[in-house]
Order: sequence, then structure tokens, then C-alpha cells
Amino acid sequence: MSIRMFSIALSLLLASQVQAMESRTQLEESGWKTLTSYQQMMDYLQPLVASSTKVSMVPMGTSVSGRVIPALYFSNDPVFASQRANKPLVMISCQQHGDEPSGKEAALIVARKLLNENSDLLDNLDLILVPQVNPDGSELGTRRNANAMDLNRNHVILSEPESLALHQLFLKWLPEVTLDVHEYNAIKDPWIEAGFTKDADEMLGGVTNLNIDPNIIRFSRESFIPDMGKGVAADGFRFHRYIVGDPFEAGVVRFSTTAINDSRQSMGMYNSLSFIIEGKRYANTTNELEKRTRGQVSAMLNFLQTSNQHAADMLAIVKQARATMEDMDQSHIQMEYYADANHPVLNFPVFDLKSWERTNRDLENFKPLVKIRKSVYKPAAYAFPATEMRLIELLKRHQIPFQTLQRDDDFKTETYRVQHIVEAIDEEKPTYLVDVHKIARQETLQSGMIIVPVSGSAANLIPLMLEPESTWGIVSPRATGKYRFADYLVEGQDYPVKRLPPQDKLNLEKLAE
Repeated sequence: MSIRMFSIALSLLLASQVQAMESRTQLEESGWKTLTSYQQMMDYLQPLVASSTKVSMVPMGTSVSGRVIPALYFSNDPVFASQRANKPLVMISCQQHGDEPSGKEAALIVARKLLNENSDLLDNLDLILVPQVNPDGSELGTRRNANAMDLNRNHVILSEPESLALHQLFLKWLPEVTLDVHEYNAIKDPWIEAGFTKDADEMLGGVTNLNIDPNIIRFSRESFIPDMGKGVAADGFRFHRYIVGDPFEAGVVRFSTTAINDSRQSMGMYNSLSFIIEGKRYANTTNELEKRTRGQVSAMLNFLQTSNQHAADMLAIVKQARATMEDMDQSHIQMEYYADANHPVLNFPVFDLKSWERTNRDLENFKPLVKIRKSVYKPAAYAFPATEMRLIELLKRHQIPFQTLQRDDDFKTETYRVQHIVEAIDEEKPTYLVDVHKIARQETLQSGMIIVPVSGSAANLIPLMLEPESTWGIVSPRATGKYRFADYLVEGQDYPVKRLPPQDKLNLEKLAE
């Protein structure tokens, strides 16, 4: 090839790269009127990824309807995640709910910005960005996936390919920081009847489940959320810590949920700094698209900026929390929200429907404190018959190691006998209050029994899933409808999962030899 031909080819290549890096989404091209479809998203991402060595695209999984779910890997280093000792890995996932599209739209813009004017945000971290977890729901304009399942209530059972793929991605890398991007409906009848609507453009929530390391909870609440909020506010958006509920009459307002069937808390169980963003939505998927998307862009960029600023602290906190995870000998299986006498009301941004102005209001019936209602000590392991294939498959989906007993052996065991099952309400959701009687004895477990050690990176998660009294366990109504293990709870019968007390750790070590 002549020098002139080489120069022409190089110029064309560089021109195509610049064009790809400066391309715009369908939403931008339409003047913020038309959402980017799944195919348009893929057509946008492919040349964008081809334009830079700082990003690659790998399928995370496939949706119910067969759509490939892409994950983008960003790094300023030649090899992605090659500096884990010095740089935290951040994972951001968007649009688990198909009728909450602004996160996906913002993620596409953020992806472009990270290759251009905001490339410095990758100086102190690496990033995995999943722009759209639920492509089927997005195409249908529905909250749920094509199996009519709410993906953000599926993180215990993992029955859906989309939520399973997200967890497989998380477990492969175990990122130090995660963010789940959502929208909340600001137009709710109880608020309107009181004369106003919620008016926070962006709300950020951290983990609240008390099985997660307290240093992670404290850092999220006292440092990360306030620091990120300053950046979002500087961009002209109203920011607040994430709240849910209705502060009227019998209602309660609180800092979201302790449930582990959502993405944030389930990944927090691995002592990750795990967060959720809720952007303001105006009753449907298309109102105020530009403002909603720009708000989410601000939130994501400021999230990355805050992660950059605190990179060293976050690495140290997560490393220490994970190193000491197995030292926690209690599992807190029930929690409750309580009022705080020092903070009886919450000052929150609202839109006043009488004055037609944006203002703030003190919300009553505020319960900000999470306290433990019931704890149990962690056993050395759980045991159950190998015929329980559904439970074996669940452990595999969570990548929780287990052993098969190779010979008959004597163990001290604890068996739960179910006494009573009472329907109740917890965090405004249906649940059960299960009364059990624990029977301790020495017995011979037969060869072939499944043994699940309570150890490793899932040591916090295992008891919360398997304890029958756990608010978030596999038998709870929260554990995703028809896929939960409701048949494990029968009054007067034994719960099929046994506990092996801590004294039997020595036996388990022998079995592993």
C-alpha cells in the first residue's frame, strides 16, 4: 500500500472512530421525544465500542425472549480489572423494570461521555455498565419481564434468566461497589390527597440490612450519599436519600427496605458498597423524558466521581469487611423500622399543589432506625436430603458450594418443628410469622445428604435464605410467588433443612479431606 493510500485509510478509520464516539442516541436525535429501542441501543453501542480500546462489550446473558443483554467493560488500563489491589471495581445496572427507561437512556449517554469528556472518571476505578437488564419489559413498556416476573423481587430465588445473569456477572467479579438504577413514581394518591407530590429529582439509597458490615452501612450513609448529593445538587437537581412510604395517618416513611430479594441488598450481602438510584418519574414512561434522563446522567456521573474520590477508602472498607465476614456468629433474620426521638420528622422536597411551588415539608410518621427483632447463631452448616433438587438448583444458581456426605456419620443436629404459621405484614408487604420448636439431638445422617457449610463469600446470605423464620428466606411470600418453597412450612411437621451446630466444624473438615 502506498503512503497516500495508507493515509487515506487511516483518515477514514479515524473519522469513523470520531463519528462513533460522537454518535447520539435515538432519544437525543428525536429531540428527547422517542425512546431508544433495543435494536437502536445495539446499533448505537457497537460502533461506540469499536471506536475505543478503553471499552469492550460482552453479552451478560439472554432474556426470556432471546434478546442478548450487553455488558460494557470500561478501563483506562490495558487489561480490565488488572489493578484490583489499587482500584475498586464498580458495577452499574439499569432498567430492571421495563417501564423505567431513563436509566438506560442515561447509561448510553454516560458510556459515550466516558470515552470523551469524562474519561478521567476511570482514573481510579474500573467499571462494568449494564445499560438494560430487562430488554423484553422495555420493548413491551411493562415493569416485569416476559415471564411476568418483577426482576427486582427475584434476587433470592433467581428464577429468571435476566436476574440470574446479573448475579453471575456479579459473582464472577465481586465488585466493591454496585449501583442499581431505577425510577420512582412521584404521583401517588395519598400524597396528592395531602396536597403535594414527591419532588426529589434523584434519590440515592445504600444498604440497610444489619447483616452487612456496619462500616459499610455507616460509610454509605455518612460519607458517600452526602458527597454524591452535593454534586447532583450542583448540577441543578433536587437530591435526597432514598425514602419510601406514605407519612399520613397509619402510613410510615422509611429509608427503603431491608429485603434481600432486591439487587442492592442481595449484593450487599457480600459486603459490597451497594446502592440504588431512584429518579423522579411523572406517572408514565414518556413524560419529561429530557429532564429525567439528564437527571440520571448527573446521578451516574456524580456516582462515579464520588467513587473516584473515595476509591482508597472504599477498597479498604470492603477488604476488611470481607476478611472478617465469617467472624460474625449471629444471623439477624428479622428486623423492624423504628422512630428516632432525636429526629421525629424528615424534611423532604415536595411540590405543593396549592401554592404550585417547589418547597420542602416535614414528614411525620418517620421511622429511620433499623433494629434487630430476632437473631439466631450461625450453624457450621445446613443439611438436607439429596432428593430436594429444587434446593440444590437454587444453591447452584447462587454459586454456593455444598458437599455430598460420602458415608453415614453421626452429627449433633438441630431440627425445626413448625408450630404455627400466621399471616402478617412487614414493610407493607405480606409475610409470615413462623413459630418453631428446635429439637437438638445426636443422629446419624445418611450417605448422600447435602451439606452446605456456612462459610466463604456467601456466609451472610446462606442463613437468611434457609432459616424458616427469616423474613427474607426461601419460604417467605417475598421469595417470588410460585417459585418459593411454601411446602417446607407445614404446621406440626419438621422443616426439611437441618442445622449442624458450630461444634461440628471439625466433622465437616474431616468430610472435606
